[in-house]
Amino acid sequence: MLVHKNLAPLALAVSAAMISPVQAQDEQAIEEVLVLGSYSSSLMRAMDLKRTAETVTDAISAEDIGKFPTENVAEALQLVPGVQIDRNRGEGLGVSVRGLGPTFQVTQLNGRGVAVNENVENSGQNGRQFRYDILPSELISGLEVIKSPSANMEEGAIGGLVNIQTFKPLELGNFGSVAAKANYTELSDSTDPKVSGLYSWNSGDKNFGILVSGAFSERELRQDRVFTFNWIKGALSAQEGEGTLDDAFAPQRNRPTLERQTRKRQSLASAIQWKSNDSHEMNIDLLYSKFNVAFDEIGIDIELGGEVVDPVVVSGSLVSGTALDTNLQLSRESSEAEHDTLSVGINNEWKLDNWNLSADISLSEANSETVDPIRRTRIRLNDKAVGFDYSQGFKHAPSFTFPVDITDSNLFPGRRIEYRTITVEDSDYGLKLDAERFFDGAISSVEFGVHMRKRERIYNRRDIRVSEGISGELFDASFFEAFPVSDFASNVDGNYPDVWAVPNEDAFFSTFFTSDLTSQPLTAGDQRNSYQVDETITAGYVMANLSTGDELPVFGNIGLRVVSASQSPSGTSIIDGNPQAVDFESDYVEVLPSANINVELTDDVLLRTAFAKVLTRPSLPDLRPGLTFSTDSPTAKGGNPLLEPYEAMQYDVSAEWYFADSGYVSLGYFYKDITTFISTQAQLLDVEGTEVILSAPSNTGSGDISGLEIAYQQVFDSLPAPFSGLGVQANYTFVESEVEVTEGDALVAQPLAGLSENSANLVVFWEYGNVGARLAYNWRDDFLVSNGVGAVADQFQDAFGTLDTSLSYNVNDSVSLSFEGVNLTDESIHTYFDQRVRGGRIDHYGRRFTMGVNVTF
Repeated sequence: MLVHKNLAPLALAVSAAMISPVQAQDEQAIEEVLVLGSYSSSLMRAMDLKRTAETVTDAISAEDIGKFPTENVAEALQLVPGVQIDRNRGEGLGVSVRGLGPTFQVTQLNGRGVAVNENVENSGQNGRQFRYDILPSELISGLEVIKSPSANMEEGAIGGLVNIQTFKPLELGNFGSVAAKANYTELSDSTDPKVSGLYSWNSGDKNFGILVSGAFSERELRQDRVFTFNWIKGALSAQEGEGTLDDAFAPQRNRPTLERQTRKRQSLASAIQWKSNDSHEMNIDLLYSKFNVAFDEIGIDIELGGEVVDPVVVSGSLVSGTALDTNLQLSRESSEAEHDTLSVGINNEWKLDNWNLSADISLSEANSETVDPIRRTRIRLNDKAVGFDYSQGFKHAPSFTFPVDITDSNLFPGRRIEYRTITVEDSDYGLKLDAERFFDGAISSVEFGVHMRKRERIYNRRDIRVSEGISGELFDASFFEAFPVSDFASNVDGNYPDVWAVPNEDAFFSTFFTSDLTSQPLTAGDQRNSYQVDETITAGYVMANLSTGDELPVFGNIGLRVVSASQSPSGTSIIDGNPQAVDFESDYVEVLPSANINVELTDDVLLRTAFAKVLTRPSLPDLRPGLTFSTDSPTAKGGNPLLEPYEAMQYDVSAEWYFADSGYVSLGYFYKDITTFISTQAQLLDVEGTEVILSAPSNTGSGDISGLEIAYQQVFDSLPAPFSGLGVQANYTFVESEVEVTEGDALVAQPLAGLSENSANLVVFWEYGNVGARLAYNWRDDFLVSNGVGAVADQFQDAFGTLDTSLSYNVNDSVSLSFEGVNLTDESIHTYFDQRVRGGRIDHYGRRFTMGVNVTF
């Protein structure tokens, strides 16, 4: 039984209520009940799932999630060996498995496909990347990370398959729970609410159950950002007599940015279970989430330009000087994005004499839109001599010397205002028909089935710019407001801007933006930026499950999956300046063999081997057909609607030693041979009988990823009290990679973007009586963020680690108190460009503390 974080005391009460009077007199039975709500018992359950799984799998139960200070599912997943997460303003957003980024994973909800919410806050597109910040951890009963697939699993993950599980009423019985928390975010100096509740009801015969759970949270966020966009070779030139800077990398633009957000998340989950008889069971699951993000970003762009006086070059980097023609742009950007997600699944399963039959239908829809349009205000002062100094390295903010007072709004003439709306509709419908026939012998059963999915993505974007009456004009004080904080970037050294003039967006938009602008026809650019992608996928599989031998037991599976897919991107291309509707269709068939063979060398030692051919479909934005053509010179730029999937062969071998009921150690090696990689390349494309040169993503190059995973956990229950409640979780992952990407006309080998070679987690916990405590450190090595093209330097993120803690106290069987702390050492994220003297970003989001109370009934 999985125990939710808010249900730990409840599990004790419910389990006690289910014990007969005779059992209640048995001291040993009472001890078994008490362990149900403990963190150590949840580790034992997760360990059992790992041990009995036919594939290479790691699991987390709800107690694991609940007793960590997790805002969402991604933050819980970072405890799994080989898993790293991406953070957005300090909160987990995306998940990488074994060095492959979020687009290489498949995320499922109760074993079904799930639609994906898109990034509409800053107009970037993530495509197939699931946004984990839409799901609160309170509604989740468990997580599985499957690293070696079997034939009966959905294809699409070169990295791993993440299965998110919600609660089931017949598993939890009759009970309810309510929890309330107060989150204090140090940098934004705000205390915010978080509440959740769950109620489960079972019929008297335990054959019918209904469950409803919900969660609400609101959070004020702030991030102080020091942001240099690029370092470019030869971007700046030296003043006459100062030598040459042609071979020196120079910073392009720095932007101090105060980022503030208000996040509201409302979620509802429900489940119905019905066992109509001994052979039939029906499950209906529903999950709805509404996630609103209102943001306000205030910045000043320092666009270094012109000749440089007194240049200082260190190891090919222009680290200081005075740029004579620098532009200073005041900027403000605000919007409210809304993300709605609805997933419904219905499953019927029949267990007959020698057969298991299953029919599963799922519907998932995700909509993301700017309910308040993105509004940008730009005020720019041109051609000023600005001194800059990056010589202190990437962990220090650069110093700037301005010839004007950047807080004086009377000095800054207007440039323009911008208005943008984005709507994204994503849907994923699925049907699965599965059958399993049981046998006596080495082949214990044979599974076969047909899976069908229909995927649709509709992306619409509109841009309106207004410069009339603004460009070159000066504005009075009513068009500006005071800088909202007094401690911007207080954590960094250097003469870095900490206050500047702030445009009042309401004043500019109420004066210069009129409603009739939104009724104008869409521009060619608007039409080109919008697109639709349809996918139809049909898969059939057959798989033999193995169970053989008494002296040397072997279990696992061998199977084959055949996938037929059709993808149909459509949109608008610009040909000779005129928009024209275009649509493409491509089909492919993939044959995906797999095998998972596990050998029980002894009662406690397990050897695993696995092999599979795997694929990941191209990112949806990369498939968009929004190309810009010129028939005078036959060239085009944009997406590539004819992309085929990434393909790889992967191999696993691992050994697991289960030396105690609550302890194990494992060592695993994996290798992924990527035979088809996608990178940007120029290629010939036939468009209505005309060959044009397309600069777009293309199937080209290859690569490989290999690594080691080591995991250890143990509860020291053999020690005398109170030390018997001590325990340790630890894991370490080493990964190295090399993939070919296109630079110009050549393929160049480089590490995979987003991959840290080394990552580790260490958790120390202690439980005794009514008290529980945990201290966790999560760390990842530096990694490549983005590959620079041409003269642009590659960007890297420095090693990063966070220290978190969790304390709990059970007042009685129904009430518990908790305290949580995140990022206790107040770490910031740092990036650099090739060399550590070339500073990139410094993202500072501060600490977070939470106090809570859980009540069960």
